[in-house]
Amino acid sequence: MKTLTALLFAASILACNAQRKAADATVDAPPPPSTNTPQAPALGGPGKADSLVITLQRTPCFGTCPAFVINVYRSGYATYEGHSHVEREGLHRAWIGLDTLQRILKDAETSGFFQFEDRYDRDVTDLPSAILRVVGNGKDKRVVGRVGVPPAYKALFGRVEELLLPIPWKPVPVEP
Repeated sequence: MKTLTALLFAASILACNAQRKAADATVDAPPPPSTNTPQAPALGGPGKADSLVITLQRTPCFGTCPAFVINVYRSGYATYEGHSHVEREGLHRAWIGLDTLQRILKDAETSGFFQFEDRYDRDVTDLPSAILRVVGNGKDKRVVGRVGVPPAYKALFGRVEELLLPIPWKPVPVEP
């Protein structure tokens, strides 16, 4: 009986020692990353869901202006819907690289996109709009540009268009 009691006592001491070492190990875990280290831009809205990051849109005019909408999501999944006077009509899909998304967000920041007015427009009926929406780093901004658009907005819109239009878009089959 004394041997059994001694074994149980030794086992309980070993178990307590193991728990103490496990607790000490969590205290010695590496500290969280410093807030001073540069981090990649936060793409999309809050939360972990696959939220919208970019919308690029050209609206139609009474002539032959191209009309399309591109939506790009945090995962890189993108849709292109060609409406009129475009190379690809209908719904298409593609994958956009994370580096491209981060570049667009960085370009938006450096161009002052989030400080632009929401709308550049006048009473003109036959001009298309160039619409850009960017969501990231806790900001969500949509700019509609038709008339009196600042050169920095035109340049940013052009850069985003140059990055997204040449992507190898694949048609989405139409279900009967």
